[in-house]
Amino acid sequence: MKNNIDFKQRVDQFKWSKGLVALVSLLVLAATTTYGQLEAGYSMYRFNPQVLSPAHSGSTATSDVTLMNRQQWLGIEGAPKTYVFSGNFKYGAQSGLGVNAMLDQAGPMKITTFSADYAYHTKLSEEWSFSGGIRAGLANLALNFDETNLVHQGDPTFVNRSAMKFNTGWGLKIAKGDGFFVSVSQPRLLKYDLGSGFKDAAYFYGMVGTKIKANQNVTIYPSALVRTASGVPLSWDANLLVNLAGRFDIGANYRNQDSWGIRAGIQGTKNIYLGYVFEMPTSQLSRVSVQSHEIALRYSFGK
Repeated sequence: MKNNIDFKQRVDQFKWSKGLVALVSLLVLAATTTYGQLEAGYSMYRFNPQVLSPAHSGSTATSDVTLMNRQQWLGIEGAPKTYVFSGNFKYGAQSGLGVNAMLDQAGPMKITTFSADYAYHTKLSEEWSFSGGIRAGLANLALNFDETNLVHQGDPTFVNRSAMKFNTGWGLKIAKGDGFFVSVSQPRLLKYDLGSGFKDAAYFYGMVGTKIKANQNVTIYPSALVRTASGVPLSWDANLLVNLAGRFDIGANYRNQDSWGIRAGIQGTKNIYLGYVFEMPTSQLSRVSVQSHEIALRYSFGK
């Protein structure tokens, strides 16, 4: 969310009797004054790329459903929390369908989103394929300042409000077999506006990754993600995942000027996969040693 009110004015308008609740709310609003909308930053984007690009719907060997939960800056009241459900389904020989439901909350801001995807996949050659996807959905946006006591009651900037918004998105992907791929996307094309300066930016994403077969039991999956928006500095993630014997995953990730993390995963059965990411910040938040946790559970249909 991009707020046009000066940061110092916000400090004067908050009463800190609610402690870190108000602090985090202030940080969310102040940080996004410079950097645009507070976008959920997933570390397991390659595990579930459909969240960021509808072009990935139906592109895997099997259909699946995935649950994800990200708890950022654990222990700080009002810190960002994200819950995601996504369904990825093959549809015919060349099409894919996707469904997504997300609850994203940070400080006083809560966004609940429901969307559906359609993707078409076509062969460019024996090895290369091209995919294009579209997305349509609805989002309920709500600002609630009941947990923050304001010194100046009645300020129109800090009034509770909510709205239902339509949105759409797109994605493109080029891939070589089940290994190398490059994709670009804009999962949310339209900007949200709740009035009184609460406006945001719609992000563009670029993903790239490949698959390296080291030997019969070790496969390496390097990948990277770039995100940017109008008036927002470019940021990027780098991930390295190693799969052992087709069952166990270990890896590490780095988010530019933000955090580092480690990842683990296990293919518990032929159909069930469990993944986990632990992160520590490299920004000024590292002074209070806050942690972030991300967990994902996937059920795949078929072998």
